[in-house]
Amino acid sequence: MKIAMVFPIAVLGVILALGSCSAPTSGTGNSVNIQSFAFNPATLTVEAGTTVTWTNEDSTPHTIVSDSGSELNSPDLNQGGVYTHTFNAAGTYAYHCGIHTYMKGTVIVQ
Repeated sequence: MKIAMVFPIAVLGVILALGSCSAPTSGTGNSVNIQSFAFNPATLTVEAGTTVTWTNEDSTPHTIVSDSGSELNSPDLNQGGVYTHTFNAAGTYAYHCGIHTYMKGTVIVQ
């Protein structure tokens, strides 16, 4: 009987743990929040001519840096810091945090 009771509790624990994981996000609009060491949404789709705004909601500094080229190159953004960039040309712009290089994002301009 003890095994029969432990198994459902263990399964419930796995379900709860998986439920707290967050998948990469995508969205439209013109804002990206930097929170919990992640860009949210991780992929943003905008029209050419759109100005995108990144806002750092973490208590540690972050930056926005192009993976290739120099399209994006923000200063250090402290908590509450904001960086904006207008995307005039269609394309896919991959970027990362220059301080925490595992933080990645993409802006798709149509």
